[in-house]
Parts: sequence; structure tokens; C-alpha cells
Amino acid sequence: MKSSDHKRVLAIMGSPRRSGNTDILVDEILKGAEEAGAQTEKVVLGDLDVGPCRACYACRPGGVCVLSDDMQGLLEKMKASDVWVFGTPVYWWGPSAQLKAFVDRWFSQAGDEEHMQLFRNRRVILAVPMGDADPKTGRHVIGMFKDSLDYVGAELFASVLAPGAYDKGDVRSNGDAMKQAREAGAEAVA
Repeated sequence: MKSSDHKRVLAIMGSPRRSGNTDILVDEILKGAEEAGAQTEKVVLGDLDVGPCRACYACRPGGVCVLSDDMQGLLEKMKASDVWVFGTPVYWWGPSAQLKAFVDRWFSQAGDEEHMQLFRNRRVILAVPMGDADPKTGRHVIGMFKDSLDYVGAELFASVLAPGAYDKGDVRSNGDAMKQAREAGAEAVA
């Protein structure tokens, strides 16, 4: 039995486009993790009801958000997972609205040490395809996640950038990104 047999990987797909570049890249990361013996699950934010944070502070103290939507279920899935994969295309130099709303809702868990345990010892892989050929276009997405994950105590384990992936399926022709995605998935659960 490999050491990764017990590892669980949760992917949160933040692109609204099914079978697009983000979906393909996330699936490649999950394939790498599965090949290394991990159990995987993918959640598509577009299929869920995750409203934006209202900044009402009702979650302080206690960590319970007043919004009654699918976020609580996502938090439970996150708690049960060792590695998280977050996939988003670059929209106007930032993440998709779906993924940003999801991250903003972490606020309910970041208020005290008990709830911050959700993030401790978690590895995160980012999958970031972008239409622009310049990889620097993804710098704000990477920076937002790096700073956010540092704050909550999670590890940004890998960032898989796929520049030049504009049309649906373009990422498949980026052999370097596809290879990096599969390797990141395997290495994160090692």
C-alpha cells in the first residue's frame, strides 16, 4: 500500500464552462493523484448555490454563516480532504466570480483558532488556464491565493499555469502544462 492510499483530494472547479480548459486541467491533476493512489472528488461551483459574503459578521464568534446555501457542505468536504485543487480561468486578471465568492466565504472559518484548523496542513494546487500567451497574466490570481493561503495556514503546493488556452480544449495542446498538472497531483499526495 502506498503512503498516499489514504489521501483524499477535493477539486473545486471555478469555471462556469464544462469541459473547458479549467475542467481539463483540473481533471489532469486528479488523474495524477488517482494514479498515486489517492481518492478524488470534483465539485463544480456552477452547479451549487454559494452566495457572496454579506460582511454581516454574524459568523463571529462561532464560525457559522447565516447564509443557508451549499457552502456548509463544501466546508465539510474540505475538512475531509488532505489536498485541495482550485481551478479558475483568469478573468480580468483575477479568478472567476464563482471561485472568488467561494474564497470570500472562508471568512466564517478565519475568525478563531478552532475554525482555522480547517486550513492547517492542507496542500493546495491551483489550475489556472488563461487566454493570454503571457504567463504573467495569472500573477494576480496566484498572488491572491498565495497571500490568502499564507494567512489561513495552508500550503500553496503548486500552481499550474496554462497560458494561451483561450478556445475550449486549447489546454490539451500545452504538453508542459498537462504534464505539470499530472505531476502536481501525484506529488501532492506523496
